[in-house]
Amino acid sequence: MSAKRDAIFHSKNKALWYILAFQGGLINVGGFLEVGHFVSHVTGFSGQLVLETMKGRLLSAFFFALIPCAFLLGAFISGYMTEVRRKKHQSPVYIHIMGSMAIIFFALAIAGANNLLPDFGKETLSLSSAFVLALLCGTSGAQNALFTSASGAVVRTTHLTGLFTDFGIGLAKLFGNVDVQHEVRANKLRLGLILFFLLGSLVGAWIFLNFEYLGWLIPASLSTFIAFRLYMTRKAFEAVFPDSL
Repeated sequence: MSAKRDAIFHSKNKALWYILAFQGGLINVGGFLEVGHFVSHVTGFSGQLVLETMKGRLLSAFFFALIPCAFLLGAFISGYMTEVRRKKHQSPVYIHIMGSMAIIFFALAIAGANNLLPDFGKETLSLSSAFVLALLCGTSGAQNALFTSASGAVVRTTHLTGLFTDFGIGLAKLFGNVDVQHEVRANKLRLGLILFFLLGSLVGAWIFLNFEYLGWLIPASLSTFIAFRLYMTRKAFEAVFPDSL
């Protein structure tokens, strides 16, 4: 466990976590500006789903139902390719997940630039906009599950709710003098993740407001970089930390 903790807080891995948090903030804002809804978390959408259903707005209800379902599907696929394979004594697949995310983001950028998607920011309820929403939610669920699992739930990169919860618990442990050395490192990491998520949101707002669909080239490039880095370092990590990245 100590070796795995050290691996999580290694400077090279911390840089990876921060890039992922930056990407999480960027995707969340990009989804909001494109389809009018945040895509990297599911809080509140159950209430919206029920209200729209009771009002007889079935298409709108379907739209809101996509968010938790797509997020769940992304997390399921990610979990099956990592945790389930590990339990079966098979090598976890991390690279394919990030590579698939990169392909999705590239496809959105290309399709949007060629007018194959709804007008950016129109918030129109349609099958095509629902499809875009589902893709974005699925990538967020996959990223969240992949790296939350790999870090032993220390690192969360797609939303702030879990991070602030972990940060609060960590501060309580520090106040209670529990596992001080670990919690100091963990809380520094959590604070960094929060700041990079906010930075990604800020940068994402500027990029998507100015370049619209082409903004997806940024998370596409980041996902490609992360996939390549995982490919280059996979053997080294697996040799020392078989339960980690």
